[in-house]
Amino acid sequence: MSFIENIKEKNQFPIIFIGSGITQRYFENAPTWEELIIRLWKMIHDESDYVAEYHRRESEGKDDFSINLEIAQLLEGEINTAFYNGNIEIEGINPIAAHKEGINPFKKLISNIFISLEKKEGVEEEVRLFSDMLVKARFIITTNYDDFIEQCFNDKKVKIKVNIGNAGLFVKSNEYGELYKIHGSVRDSKTISLTERDYKNNESKLAIVNAKILSNLTESPIIFLGYSLTDKNVKRLLYDYSQNMPFGIEEAASRIGIVQYTKGKEDVQDVVASVPDLGIHYTEIRTDNYKHIYKEISKIEQGYSPAEISKYEGAFRRIIEVTGPSKGLENVLTSFVDLTTLSDQEIRDKNIVVAFGDSKYIYKIPTYKDYIKEYFSDNMELDTGIALIFLRKIPANYPVPYKKYSLIIDTWKNIPNDLEREIESLEKRKKNFPASMIKSYIAKAKKTLAKKYIDELETAGSIQKILALENVPWNNKLSFILSKIDTLNIDDLKTFIIDNIDFGENKGMSSTIYRKIVMAYSIIVEGV
Repeated sequence: MSFIENIKEKNQFPIIFIGSGITQRYFENAPTWEELIIRLWKMIHDESDYVAEYHRRESEGKDDFSINLEIAQLLEGEINTAFYNGNIEIEGINPIAAHKEGINPFKKLISNIFISLEKKEGVEEEVRLFSDMLVKARFIITTNYDDFIEQCFNDKKVKIKVNIGNAGLFVKSNEYGELYKIHGSVRDSKTISLTERDYKNNESKLAIVNAKILSNLTESPIIFLGYSLTDKNVKRLLYDYSQNMPFGIEEAASRIGIVQYTKGKEDVQDVVASVPDLGIHYTEIRTDNYKHIYKEISKIEQGYSPAEISKYEGAFRRIIEVTGPSKGLENVLTSFVDLTTLSDQEIRDKNIVVAFGDSKYIYKIPTYKDYIKEYFSDNMELDTGIALIFLRKIPANYPVPYKKYSLIIDTWKNIPNDLEREIESLEKRKKNFPASMIKSYIAKAKKTLAKKYIDELETAGSIQKILALENVPWNNKLSFILSKIDTLNIDDLKTFIIDNIDFGENKGMSSTIYRKIVMAYSIIVEGV
């Protein structure tokens, strides 16, 4: 059984390391490490001088890794000096701003290089498969500066916690659905690591990353993409792993796979390889068929994705940490509110239950008031599935807005089996509320309006002034608003709906008219 087949068979979310080879595979002019150093060098020197500088250091017995670090260290000082002296320009900053804001010009220049990369043509399908694979990673570690990985998650509409540099290494972690950018990010240029000084500062971080990985190896294999065994980060991890593994060569090789790019090779060949002087064994996966690797790993299915596990585990942990010391966990509330948006004090003030089960949803069906409040909020925290269940549970001719959720459903490729009845109910509801319903509401409102109040209501002018009339009963105020709904200010109507939401929960004529106002407003603003 191959390395990839073994992962799929055991249904294990892998830890994925992503190196510069992946950026170079999908982007035009994405530089290798040496190419980046040469590009920076040519800003202030001739390229021939670089060759002389390289070989001078090589003659001193230094390897490629050390030489690149030393030259980068040299260039940082020279480029920064040239920038402040006005000899070179760097897009996005000027000397005064860089000085005031503490921006390192050298690192800003590197950031600009990677931000400006352009995606190659013809890689769209492979990138889509790459994205499918990424969401099945237990967590991801990269030494890349670019934000390609984050873009892939955005395209999948999956959230991932991004830890840049030291961030995330010294705090509690769910160890699911996280991205560690240990060499920094283009979105925060000061975090970028390239020089000898940077790498010395990174040594402690690498030890922590390795410890994190090693602690998860009993459950998760590791895959390296875009790396080679000349990379010291890879060597360091493999060495630490070999020193601590309690099993033999075969088991060790089944847990670490390094994808070795082999140009034009369509099949996938596994070779058990080793680094004898380090006592390291691993599986070398030789191929140019990355699509196959991506497809197979994306088939891993544990019921919940790593991102979902992270979300719920994080929410449970936070509730326990905040509420547990006060012994408040015996109180019960199931809520559709996103717990990550609540402050510590709000968690303390709410009655919350932490529940584990085999059902997909543990929820509280909202009341009409809850539904309307969420419907007209900017956050739209109410889960679409729960909203559809709420709509199905009330009569199909009951006036309640639905258009926002109808639009969300239109974006779905497939309808979940457990929501088929809800979708059918929604289709019936649409037929009961054509655009002509507004005219019907207006006509009926005029009939129920007491004539003796019409003159006073007509002179009021605005919704606020209508509501302030002391001698007019609420039913007549609401009927008048409904009768004029196609002429009133839209923003004033929305404010009225939100400020008087309690009307919808009451019984009697006022409640019925309020709900018709809400429905009419929805049809006017959102359509049917």
